Amino acid sequence: MAFFEKLNKMAKVIEEKTNDSLELSKLNAKAGNAEIGFNNDIKKIGQFYYEFFMAGGTVEPNILATLQSAKANQETIAQAKAEIEQLNAEIEAKKEEAREERAAAREAAKAEREAARAAAKAEKEAAESAARAQAEAEAAAAQMETAVEEVLEIPAETEIVE
Repeated sequence: MAFFEKLNKMAKVIEEKTNDSLELSKLNAKAGNAEIGFNNDIKKIGQFYYEFFMAGGTVEPNILATLQSAKANQETIAQAKAEIEQLNAEIEAKKEEAREERAAAREAAKAEREAARAAAKAEKEAAESAARAQAEAEAAAAQMETAVEEVLEIPAETEIVE
């Protein structure tokens, strides 16, 4: 029986600790939500006073320095964002210039390759033409030699001196 009493007591202790933990969790969540709400409200109050100050409203002297600091920070933010925008535009312009340079280089290389192919083709055709002309000249010289030999009736074994 003592065992069941101890077991029962232990179950009650566990139940109490669980209930306490649940209650603490609920209270912590409630406090956290209230803190978020409070911070949002304070932001709204600050925004109201800042806008009131920027519109030319008279504010308490003890908050004036903070409002002036907020104004200076807003100006710094605006200036930094303008500089960021300008820098991004410059970076984009450099990227575009680089893309255009690469495209021009590709086109120049392509034109150079085509010119080299055309030059090689022309050189090949010129060499073939020269070879044909040489062959034709040799054939004409051989015909002329044959014709001269026939006219002069020089035996074929005799060598003609030029």
